[in-house]
Amino acid sequence: MTAFEFTAAPTRRRFSGSVIFAIVAIVTAATLARFNADSFYYGDLLAFFQPTLFVVSIIVLLVALVARHRVLAAFALVLVLVNGLPLFMPIERAAASAGGRELRVATSNVLGGRNDYEDLIAWSTKSGIDVLGQQEVSGYVLRYFDALRAHFPSAPPADLLGHYPEVMAWSGWRIVKAEHVQNVPYVVPDDGWGGNPLRLELVPPGTPDTASGSTLKPAVVVYVLHPTTPRSFDQWETRNLYLSTVARSVAAEPPGTPVVVLGDFNTPTWSPFFQSFLKKSGLVDAAGTGWPGTTRFSRRWFSKYFYFGSPVDHILVSRNIEVKHFEVGPDIGSDHFPVLADLRLP
Repeated sequence: MTAFEFTAAPTRRRFSGSVIFAIVAIVTAATLARFNADSFYYGDLLAFFQPTLFVVSIIVLLVALVARHRVLAAFALVLVLVNGLPLFMPIERAAASAGGRELRVATSNVLGGRNDYEDLIAWSTKSGIDVLGQQEVSGYVLRYFDALRAHFPSAPPADLLGHYPEVMAWSGWRIVKAEHVQNVPYVVPDDGWGGNPLRLELVPPGTPDTASGSTLKPAVVVYVLHPTTPRSFDQWETRNLYLSTVARSVAAEPPGTPVVVLGDFNTPTWSPFFQSFLKKSGLVDAAGTGWPGTTRFSRRWFSKYFYFGSPVDHILVSRNIEVKHFEVGPDIGSDHFPVLADLRLP
């Protein structure tokens, strides 16, 4: 080793140590912010990128090990464990088995404002779906959905939906009651997407009316929702209050009522507000994993190679419902993948 090489080696080591230290500090700050996501707006936004924090932590750990910076490697290892825990923690599951009717449900954010819905309509009508929830549905968008009207015999009444429903539902099962959840804050269309959640009481097709004319007991209650995206602090607070209100409505259902809640929550699996929704409502995530596939993705960033985004479209079920199958659907022209689940009712 020459004199120059001898002096350059420690310099390179100090430089690499400084770079790794800086990255560790940034990831540590992001991790601490996420730990306070229930009260810190930017911390909750970081929950959208929980897998990214995990992957970056692994990369930093490997670099520190290769560069033989043991102390930094130890810090990086802690970050790997902390950021990986929410992804791999076991989650509560629905009933192991149930003996009632099977029901296929799906939810799809249609990306309102475009004019090409052929792929969306084809998937919606050819996938054997019994109940389909939609978001970002305007009166303009409804003009393209004649095929859905022909395929699904039941939908909420027009006077409930209005000219700009935003949250929409199509059903092969008979809707015996449709209403909006009361006292739910949402952003009007001029300020951003978001709509009043639907609550539907459903019975299987062919169910006869009661002799006395009284209301049929629902076989399942389905909620379809779409809180606003948290792109500002005010929208974040609105979204959180929206979710809390819907969770209380679900919790108030009569004991034993099979309940399904589906929609674009604009809230990732790892957000404390999503976890709070599960706890307050008593529901479980039909995905059955702490690391579901991406549902909301960017068509501008890396879309040719992989889908960069977060799971914000969810299907939740009461604990007495069996989840036979869950999947994230194909690209049907939106910036959201649809989500589908095969269920068996109690």
